[in-house]
Amino acid sequence: MSPEVALNKISPALRPFISNVVRNGKIGLDATNNLKITDLKSGCTSLTPGPCCDRFKLHIPYAGETLKWDIIFNCHYPDLPPDFIFGEDIDFLPEPTMLHHLNGWNSQNPDCLLLVIKELVQQYHKYQCDRLHESSRLMFEYTALQEGPEFGDNMEIYAVRKNNWTGEFSARFLLKLPVDFSNIPTYLLKDTIVDPGEDVALLSVSFEDAEATQVFPKLYLSPRIEHALGGNSALHIPPFPSGGCLIDYVPQVCQLLTNKVQYIIQGYHRRREYIAAFLSHFGTGVVEYDAEGFTKLTLLLIWKDFCFLVHIDLPLYFPRDQPTLTFQSVYHFTNSGQLYQQIQKSYPYSPRWDGNEMAKRAKAYFKTYVLQFQEAAFANGKL
Repeated sequence: MSPEVALNKISPALRPFISNVVRNGKIGLDATNNLKITDLKSGCTSLTPGPCCDRFKLHIPYAGETLKWDIIFNCHYPDLPPDFIFGEDIDFLPEPTMLHHLNGWNSQNPDCLLLVIKELVQQYHKYQCDRLHESSRLMFEYTALQEGPEFGDNMEIYAVRKNNWTGEFSARFLLKLPVDFSNIPTYLLKDTIVDPGEDVALLSVSFEDAEATQVFPKLYLSPRIEHALGGNSALHIPPFPSGGCLIDYVPQVCQLLTNKVQYIIQGYHRRREYIAAFLSHFGTGVVEYDAEGFTKLTLLLIWKDFCFLVHIDLPLYFPRDQPTLTFQSVYHFTNSGQLYQQIQKSYPYSPRWDGNEMAKRAKAYFKTYVLQFQEAAFANGKL
């Protein structure tokens, strides 16, 4: 059910509170997911004219889980605060004195429900942290991270007793990584279909037992960052080391991701330098080039009355990865009607060369390769 359809079923007197939760409700570390409402119901009799829904289930993303809390208003008394039922967390008892916006409920403020939910989530976080006392090993992990300046306020924990009889205990840590994405070239950040919200990297580390013998890390990137870094398969984090600790492992992942971002930024500036050098060396021979991301360049060259095109594709991780050269004859065609071409991925190249040196080396390579290409075009292509 879309948010608009759900809101249209809510009692008009309650709609401002709930609309603000659905439209502006970003709580916790996962900024890519809004709060959602489902299971809309009414406490009114069937004779009450609609819309009159005044109770629903709220879905809250938290530490890789989805909390499902029931929120119960009374549409006949819209000035009164709602009741809450916390789903399966029957032991979760918020401290009433810490719920300032619930105690001072202000029905004239459309943010009042969202503010109460935020306070409850803070209380829930404290409840989950307290549960770690059941495992000295997991408590050590939490305490060590809590003492560091980067993760104290950027951590969510979900702990659960897997088996009450055996005492099996597991926990998941969700950490917002302190990685700076602000210098990623803007052209890489604008191709996602929808507005993804904050650019963020989250590291989820699941401890399947209290002694940390089975630990499974996973990295989550917001859509724009995932796209900028080359897709979800472009970054592989190391496995959690046997006997390792989060306080040592998390900085390694941060450094890995930071290095990846720096490769992207460096690649952009080096590609720009590369194309500027080719513009200088080839002048009017440049047919076109990508002036935004500097990923493509096309040259029209002549050798002894033989005209040919060279398309240069510069990879995302340039100069570490070598550009691809595609030679095309302007005279010869394949059986399918396409211009005859040959692709070269192996030619003299060093990522340590500057743009000017790469342009000089490329010009020299074109002169040595063109005869071979011309002969192949006449032998295999059709005029």
